Amino acid sequence: VSVGSFGALYSSDYFRLSALRRKNKALAKLQAEASPAGALSDAKKKKKNKSVAGKRFWSELFYLFRLAGLTKPFSRGARLLAAQFTLLVMKTLVTVRCSKLCVYFLTRAIAQASWKYWVRWIFNFLGWTCAGVVVNSGLKYTESLIELEVRERLTKAVHDKYMRNNRFYSAATARRHDGLDNPDQRIVNNIADYAKKVAHLYGHSFTPVLNFVLSLAEASKDIGLARPLALIAWNSVASILLRAASPSLAPMVSREQALEGDFRRSHGRLLAHAEEVAFLQGAEAEHTLLDASLKAMVDARGWHSLIRVRKDLADQLFKFQGLLAGGFFIHIPFLTSKTMSEAERISAFRSTEELMLRCGNAFSEVILIGRKLDELAGFTHRIMELIIALDLEPLPGSDENGSKGMWEHVRDDAPISFEQVTVCAPDAGGAAPRLLVEGLDLQVLPGESVLVTGPNGCGKTSLFRVLAGLWPPAAGRVSSPLSSLMWLPQKPYLVVGTLRDQVTYPTLLGFDTSSDEAILACLEEAGVGY
Repeated sequence: VSVGSFGALYSSDYFRLSALRRKNKALAKLQAEASPAGALSDAKKKKKNKSVAGKRFWSELFYLFRLAGLTKPFSRGARLLAAQFTLLVMKTLVTVRCSKLCVYFLTRAIAQASWKYWVRWIFNFLGWTCAGVVVNSGLKYTESLIELEVRERLTKAVHDKYMRNNRFYSAATARRHDGLDNPDQRIVNNIADYAKKVAHLYGHSFTPVLNFVLSLAEASKDIGLARPLALIAWNSVASILLRAASPSLAPMVSREQALEGDFRRSHGRLLAHAEEVAFLQGAEAEHTLLDASLKAMVDARGWHSLIRVRKDLADQLFKFQGLLAGGFFIHIPFLTSKTMSEAERISAFRSTEELMLRCGNAFSEVILIGRKLDELAGFTHRIMELIIALDLEPLPGSDENGSKGMWEHVRDDAPISFEQVTVCAPDAGGAAPRLLVEGLDLQVLPGESVLVTGPNGCGKTSLFRVLAGLWPPAAGRVSSPLSSLMWLPQKPYLVVGTLRDQVTYPTLLGFDTSSDEAILACLEEAGVGY
């Protein structure tokens, strides 16, 4: 009944989501035919997704490790890794030794009805349990510290790139699909998920490896190396066969995070333009857009859940076949042995079985680390996309942006100068830039007042963006005494902080009262003194 119910549910979801995917692909094809730039962007995305978990993954992973400070020998991150490694070794030693001794003493006590062995089992169990409780608590603590350290260091490194030369402005204003889309989601959520995965993977990867090595060493003392090595060979072959039939998780993780970012951006966009939407009575239209973004995310996750079923089935099948194969390698030698007494046979069998099963389970966990790496690869790819996009983002006035214009910073007493300047609105979607101003010649001397007028969309604000260095000139030469200019944005900006910070921004004084007299004078001059 359970199998039938699961099969019916899986089949219904599979056919429903398959039909929906075919419909979405057909719609995307029509949109791509109507927009060649969009088709090119989608093709690049698909090409990237196919290589998410490829050879580049390891170089990207170690690059992020370097940014997080994990590769420096005496950094805090390296010290935390060393501390956790020590605790992992202690945990494995405690587990293996406790398992062998406790099983042996308890089995002998029951088989021989011996109070002596039972008391020894009690003392062993209590001693090893106390040690295990302390070690496990230490492991959880160090894992949380590693997660925080990776997140803090990596986020600060990305902040340095994100805030340098106003690159956050490009991410906020341009329609990008090259890693600068949804930067807030990548920085806040993806880095947090990456740090959590790294900390978890480090602890839960070394544990099965150490368990396997130590369990194998203990088991070989009783039964030799032939049987454990034969079991390992069998599990290796089974792993290769099952992994060939399992899907890769990295592209799915990357796609899910992208759709989560789009859904989050939809809500952020509504909050940013709440007044405009309310004036235009666009609540129903925005409701439809929010639900569409939610549906795209839910449908993708639903389809990926179906694909993950194959991965789960392969993983579970691998684990259970390992138990069955281990049974053959353990049971048969004891069934054929005629030299041991009944009590010795039971005690030796239980302790050996426990070690062999632990060894087999540990090896299975080692093999399944690949799945955890698959999920980590998705987050690694998302973060590296952002870092690469920030590193490749051209600086204002540089030749990297493909413009023929020049922008230069001149001395404070020099005039503002435009020489044959052409201004185009940049378009990151692949379309040709829109011409706004062409061949402008203008010089503004210090102390001179100039009023720029014109209809909406003619390039008035864009001209000031070029002057401020936010946009590169498409042609010509712009000279700006940037440090002597004060800019007033079209929308007022409220600083997170004190009134003192609001007046002195971008200088943040916090609760420093040394400049209060000058600040109060400025408020009086502006007519808002108190």
